[in-house]
Amino acid sequence: MSIARLEFSLAKAEYLFNHSTAPGEGGDKQKFWHKVLGFENPEAIREAILANVTVDLLEFREPNDYGERYQATVLIEGASGVTWRVRTGWIVVTYSRLSCFA
Repeated sequence: MSIARLEFSLAKAEYLFNHSTAPGEGGDKQKFWHKVLGFENPEAIREAILANVTVDLLEFREPNDYGERYQATVLIEGASGVTWRVRTGWIVVTYSRLSCFA
């Protein structure tokens, strides 16, 4: 499959900027993106990720029921001046299963 471009919704960036989890459940995303890296808004997170992830960096992972999964690890420098290795996940959504309900 050929991937022409990457899409990263603002809703996903808002999730990264605002989501907090209970201790031991994946960490506080807001703390990492806002307090550690210094991003002030979701748009800045989205721009930073899209500026660093390119199609040629994507590594194929096992597909799932939704499509072909990929991963890319990139260095993201935040407004705070801190640089961190960030693993990103991507999916090429396939709609190969069609169902008819009559």
